[in-house]
Amino acid sequence: MLPLIDYHSQLDEALNITNSDSIFDPLYYTDLMNEQRALFMRNEYNKKRSIDPSVLQTIPCEDLELVDPYNCCVEVPIGCKILRTKNKIPGTIELHHSTGITSVGPVVITEKRFTLIDYNRVPYIGTGKTTYNKRYAFIYDNYVYVISRDSSVALLKKIAIRGLFEDPSALAPFVNCSTGNSCWTINSIYPIKSWMWTYVKEQVVQQLLRKRQIPLDDNNNANDDLADSTQSVKG
Repeated sequence: MLPLIDYHSQLDEALNITNSDSIFDPLYYTDLMNEQRALFMRNEYNKKRSIDPSVLQTIPCEDLELVDPYNCCVEVPIGCKILRTKNKIPGTIELHHSTGITSVGPVVITEKRFTLIDYNRVPYIGTGKTTYNKRYAFIYDNYVYVISRDSSVALLKKIAIRGLFEDPSALAPFVNCSTGNSCWTINSIYPIKSWMWTYVKEQVVQQLLRKRQIPLDDNNNANDDLADSTQSVKG
């Protein structure tokens, strides 16, 4: 896997753009890549294959706040404490059998993860002897909620969220607590396997060619046939 900027360069090369200023906006490249990546990953992982860890991303330390149970639009069992992320999380690639979020838990990665549930199950949590004090996580309106009958959950200040995000660059506003760095920059590794990029690249190039009605270099002259095209495509 490569940084996003390197994949952009491959698209330029495939389009025979050799001058320094591409006629396509890099954000448009990224939008098309995200769209095709989501499509291929949805098709791949809807076959119930294990998600390759290398295509997952982590929000390592999102802040939590204690909220009123009536604000989460679900019936919360009496005695439960409920927390919510301060920020909405980016959209995920939803699969037939999951939301695209693979784990939620403490920021210390060696600690036990919470049990992920659909919010419709919230009224029934912690009814068993062995599950009474378990911590559960669910997504509602793009927030992650953490809920438990164990009152100590209220002391939880931050969580780590790992998942298959639809737009990898959407993690840019989130910060890694241990380094202070953004969770995403243009130089970050774009989470896509090499075999999948082969197919994604082909689809993106075809869309770009149709967008500008750009002919392929059929003359095989190795020249920049786009040198006279100066209008930037914004999408």
